[in-house]
Amino acid sequence: MRSTPSPEGNRHCKGERKMITRLVAGVVLGSVALGWAAETQAEDWICKAMSHVAKETKRRNCWPDPFVAPDRQSVRAPFAMMVQNGWRRQNMLSDYHFEPDTGTLTEAGRLKIRWILREAPSQHRLIYVHTADSPEQTAARVDQVQQVAAAMVHRGDLPPVLETDIPDQGWPASQVDIIGRKFEASIPDPRLPEASADSSSSN
Repeated sequence: MRSTPSPEGNRHCKGERKMITRLVAGVVLGSVALGWAAETQAEDWICKAMSHVAKETKRRNCWPDPFVAPDRQSVRAPFAMMVQNGWRRQNMLSDYHFEPDTGTLTEAGRLKIRWILREAPSQHRLIYVHTADSPEQTAARVDQVQQVAAAMVHRGDLPPVLETDIPDQGWPASQVDIIGRKFEASIPDPRLPEASADSSSSN
């Protein structure tokens, strides 16, 4: 005699079928996703490799042009530093430009400030003050130089006044004046050359 399935058994079978269907669908979708990801990574790797080959090919074809500018810049850098250090020494107010007792600017110091502000190239109009024995003396020197420069600059911005500790190789103005006066005193009197026998016979 043939038995008929009960309603509870039918529901149980349907639940198992749905579970199996979902599991199969998940496996299929997962495999598809993994395949797509692998294919995408492969395509990205191929694109990166081709881009790298193209870039290296262009770089080799235009060699050495991409490297000329950095090489020139590295060669010129020491010369630019030398020029900057030279102008720093040229525009430096040393101990000889200040009175030893009062610390005020001498006439030579005022003339040098005037030369820096009016005759030096505009890109090199920086005033450097040599550091004194104490920070207070150095600050007083910088303040005085700023006041003198402000009085000389009628329009435009005041040039920076910076401190520096490079060694000073200048001479006192009094010593320079003495050497100049001695040189002028030792100049012989102007005179015409003596007439020679050849020149007198030709006349």
